[in-house]
Amino acid sequence: MIACRIEPKGQIEPEGEGVWRSTGSDPQFRLTHPRGGRLFPFRLTGGWVRIRADLEGFGSTKAVPLLYVDDGSGFREEEAVRLEMRDGGIDDLVHLPRRVRGLRLDPLAASGRFRLARATLEPLPGPAAALAVARRLVARLPEEERGGGALLGRLARLALSRPPAALWRAFWDSARPRPAAASYAAWIAQVERPALPSPEAMRTAIAGFRLRPRISIVMPVYNTPKPYLEAALTSIRAQVYPDWELCLCDDASTAPHIAPMLDALAAEEPRVRLHRRTKNGRIVGASNDALALATGDWITLIDHDDVIPPHALFALVEALNADPQTDFLYSDEDKITVDGERYEPFFKPDWSPETLEACMYTAHLALYRRDIVARIGAFRPECEGAQDYDFVLRYTELATRVRHVPQVLYHWRAIPGSTAQAMDNKGYVVAAALRALEDRARRTGGLDSVRPTAFAGSFHLRRPLRERPLVSIVIPTAGRDSEVRGRTVDLLAACLASIRERSSYEALEIVAVDNGDLRPTTKAALERYGARSVTWDRPDFNVAAKMNLGARTATGETLVFLNDDIEVISPDWIEAMLALLQIPGVGAVGPKLLFESGELQHVGVTVIDATPDHPRRSYPREDPGHFFSTAGNRNYLAVTGACVMVRRGDFEGIGGFDEAFAVNYNDVDLCLRLRERSLRSVYCAEVELYHYESRNRARTVAADEQARFRARWAEKIPKDPYYSEWFEALPPTFELDPARF
Repeated sequence: MIACRIEPKGQIEPEGEGVWRSTGSDPQFRLTHPRGGRLFPFRLTGGWVRIRADLEGFGSTKAVPLLYVDDGSGFREEEAVRLEMRDGGIDDLVHLPRRVRGLRLDPLAASGRFRLARATLEPLPGPAAALAVARRLVARLPEEERGGGALLGRLARLALSRPPAALWRAFWDSARPRPAAASYAAWIAQVERPALPSPEAMRTAIAGFRLRPRISIVMPVYNTPKPYLEAALTSIRAQVYPDWELCLCDDASTAPHIAPMLDALAAEEPRVRLHRRTKNGRIVGASNDALALATGDWITLIDHDDVIPPHALFALVEALNADPQTDFLYSDEDKITVDGERYEPFFKPDWSPETLEACMYTAHLALYRRDIVARIGAFRPECEGAQDYDFVLRYTELATRVRHVPQVLYHWRAIPGSTAQAMDNKGYVVAAALRALEDRARRTGGLDSVRPTAFAGSFHLRRPLRERPLVSIVIPTAGRDSEVRGRTVDLLAACLASIRERSSYEALEIVAVDNGDLRPTTKAALERYGARSVTWDRPDFNVAAKMNLGARTATGETLVFLNDDIEVISPDWIEAMLALLQIPGVGAVGPKLLFESGELQHVGVTVIDATPDHPRRSYPREDPGHFFSTAGNRNYLAVTGACVMVRRGDFEGIGGFDEAFAVNYNDVDLCLRLRERSLRSVYCAEVELYHYESRNRARTVAADEQARFRARWAEKIPKDPYYSEWFEALPPTFELDPARF
C-alpha cells in the first residue's frame, strides 16, 4: 500500500489540518509519491488499484470525486473516473493503464469547504482484484437476485441466471470508469462546442436578418494589466456580427501601456470611439463618459478585463430578430481564471423580477435599448461599485418585454481581489447595492427594509404593507398525533399554538377543516387559540376539496393554506409574504420550510418533464443555493401547498384547487393555473417554518394524478423556465448532470 502525498494544484485554499476550501468549481489535487519527485515510476505500472481517501463535504458541499490519469497524453476530461464514496470517504477500484505519468484528484465540482486526507493506493494482483470486483457486483444486484449464503454460492447462482456474455459485460462494467461527474469542462466539450454555428453559418444568417442594429459596447478602462486588456479587445474584434462600435474611456490611466494600446487600436479600427479623462472619475465617471460616446440603437456593457466569445453579439441579435419587441436581453455567463480556464457557470433563470431584487442575476452579457437608457439617465455616483445593478433595476422598471438567451456569452475574469472572485473582496459594493435597492423600493411602492443576507451579494428587500387585510389561515387536518423532537404531539394543537404565540400579525382568522372526529383535547385547543372548524363529511380522502371547503368558510381576502404539521419560526412570516403578494404580477407566495433536523424541505418547486419536485431538498439550512437560489427570494413555477399565500380573488378566479388532484399536485396545478393568468409564484427566503411530517412520509403519487397532471401540463410547460436543462432533474439540485449531456 502506498500512502500518497496530497498536493493542492488549483482553486484550493488550506484552512487547517486536512481541511480545505474550494475557491471555484474545479478544485484539483495531485497525488504523488510520499518521497516527492515524479509519480510512482516503478511501483505503479498499470492494472487494478484500490484507491481510498478520507473525503467529506461540510455544510452544503457535496463530495463528487473524480480521478484523472495521465498516461503520457495529459489529463483528459473524457478519461475521468468517477470514484465511489463509502463510509464517509473514497473507496473504489480503478483499472490503470500500462503507463502512468500522473494522478489528479478533483474532490468536488463546486465551491465550498471540505476535508481531504490520508489518500492511499493499493495495487491488487489479478485474483484479489477479481474477488473484489465480484463482491462489488454481487452487492449491486437486486435483492431478489442476490440471495443469501456464501459469496461463491451467490456467484454460482448469478452465473446461472445470465448468459455468459451479459455476465462478463456486467462484471467488467462494474469496475470500469463510471461516467464522470458533471464537469463544466465536459459540458463545454460535449454541449457548447458542437452546438456553435460556424462563422460562415453566422454570416449567412446575418445577411438574412431583418434587424441589423448597431450595438454600442461601453467599456471604461483603468490600468488594466496588458494581457487582460489585450484579451478583452481581441474578443470584441473577433465578433462575427459586424455592426458594433466600441466606446472606450481611459480613466486617466497611469500604466504606461494603456495609451499606446488604445491609440493603436483606434487608428486601425474605425469602429472604435475613444475618450480620455484628464482626471480619474472612477468606474461611474468613466462609464458615463464611455456611454456618452454611444450612437447605436442598443447598448451593452463589457468590463476591461473580461472576454466574450466570437458568437456573443450574433446570438443576442439573433434572439432580437426572433422577438423584435424585446426591450432587454441577457445571457448566461461564467468565470475565467487568470490562466484562461473557464469555471463556475451561471445558468440563469428566465425573467424573474423578484430574483433581481434579491441579487444582480442578469449581469452580463445584456442588451439595453438606447432610448430607454436615455430615459433612465446614466450611471449614478451614489451607487459606485454597484452602478450596473442600480442601472438594471432602473432600466427594468421601464422595460416591458425581457428575454433570456440561454447561452454562455460572457466570461468574467476572476483576478485575485476582484468582485468576480468574491464580493467579500469589495465591501463597498454591498453598501452600494443596498442603496440601489433602497431607491428601487422607494420608486416602486415604498421602503420597509433592505438588508444583506448571510451571503455577500444577495439581499432581502421588503416594502411596507399598503394595507393589513384579514388573513384567513386554512388548515386541513386529520387531528392526529406525531413524534416531534422525541415526544408525542397533537399536530393541530401545536400548529395553532405556534401561530398564535409567535406571529406578529394580528388580523388573523384560523379555519381548520376536520374529518368530524377531533378529540376533545384538540377541540379545546381550537377554542383556546381562537380558531374555528368546519367538517368535511364525505367518506373519501380529498385534501384539495377540504382546502376549497375551508376557503369558502373563511372570510379573509387573503388566504393561507397551511398543513397542520407546520410550526412557525419567523414571527413576521405573514408580513413578509404579504409584502411580496402585494407586488403587481405576484399570485402565490411560499416560505422556506425546514425538516425537524433543520435541513431544507421546501425552497420552491421545479416542474421538469411534467414532474414537480423540490430543489435542494435535504440540503443544510445554511445552504446559499445556486447563485443565492436558497438565500434570496426567487421566482419558481410553483410553491408548495404546505404553506402558500394567495389572494381570494385570484383563487376564486381560477376555481380554487382542482379536486381531481385529491392528494398530490393540487398545489402545483394551482400555481400553474395562476401563471396562465400572468401571475407568478415567489419563494420567500426571509420566512422560515418547520414542516415535520413530510420527511418521513412516503413520497408516492397515484398513477391517475400523475397522468392527469402530465396530460394538462406536459405540452404547456416543456421545460422549466427557472431551472436549466443541464442540471440534475430528479432530484433538482442545481448541479450539472452528465446524464443530460
